[in-house]
Amino acid sequence: MAFLEMKNLVKCFGAATAVENFSLEIREGEFMSFLGGSGCGKTTTLRMIAGFEQPTEGSIRIGGAEVSNLPANKRGVGMVFQNYALFPNMTVHKNIAFGLMVMGWKTADIEHRVEEMLALIHMEEFRERYPHQMSGGQQQRVALARALAPKPKILLLDEPLSALDAKIRTRLREEIRAIQRQMGITTVYVTHDQEEALSLSDRIVVMRAGKIEQVGTPFEIYNRPANAFVASFIGTLNILDAHVVDAQRGQLLVEGQEVMACGPVPSGQVKLSLRPEMLSLGTHPSNENQLRGQLSNVIFLGSIVRLVIGTGSREIFLDTFNTPKLELPSVGSPVSIGFPREACLVME
Repeated sequence: MAFLEMKNLVKCFGAATAVENFSLEIREGEFMSFLGGSGCGKTTTLRMIAGFEQPTEGSIRIGGAEVSNLPANKRGVGMVFQNYALFPNMTVHKNIAFGLMVMGWKTADIEHRVEEMLALIHMEEFRERYPHQMSGGQQQRVALARALAPKPKILLLDEPLSALDAKIRTRLREEIRAIQRQMGITTVYVTHDQEEALSLSDRIVVMRAGKIEQVGTPFEIYNRPANAFVASFIGTLNILDAHVVDAQRGQLLVEGQEVMACGPVPSGQVKLSLRPEMLSLGTHPSNENQLRGQLSNVIFLGSIVRLVIGTGSREIFLDTFNTPKLELPSVGSPVSIGFPREACLVME
């Protein structure tokens, strides 16, 4: 049963439609991410859930109750912003306590709850520090604690890690997920970072131009994209032009070379998509398909080595693990790319 339900949401700003016909059900305790590029409507949708924007059309229900016309402070949601939004003249303790004071909590209950939140984010020794005395990651932890302190029904996070450096971002997203699981709170997370969405989420909503393109688990979104946009937006993808020779058998012609897909495919001209990690050099019994080309570049990406292989008019990325014993052909050498039928994602 849905705990947070959005039905036929529309949001217009003058003549521009930011969100169009958005319908989604989120289960209690679920971690849902809205993923998409700038201007796709993900933050606008989050702000409608929070009560900062009113829908032009449609409804929002939380726990079965209609909240579309309720003000933000009556919806039972906690919000974490990209820019932290901490009060600069208040200590960590007072920042976390502020919302509880406004809600009329008793002093003893406020103190107890603030201590709980400080322990949750492992910042007990920072209680008397001011925001300017802390790093960005520490400030965002405080912002998270402040949002959770009033015991909201839903936690909303609007690109909370985008201002942080890579290592802090990775560590903090792990902490956010651990806290969310510990508390069991329904969470909606907005991001343009596909790695964040894939690593954090129970399910992901991929958005484009105010509409939902696909809803699914990270595994489904990555391995079974609903369309070419999702396939190209999530992860690195090789997209090749292909001519269908036999649609029923899945026989294609790519750069003059035969490729067999895993089953029937659309007829005519299609796009063949291949993930770099599904490809390998040379021949192997499990790789029914082979494409011939020439190694044009080698790119070291830490644990991954990316090979760039020219095959006529296109270049193909092939990813392999970096090991001390890795031996690669020299740039300019002819190579063969192998891949199984299951690696072929064919779209019109």
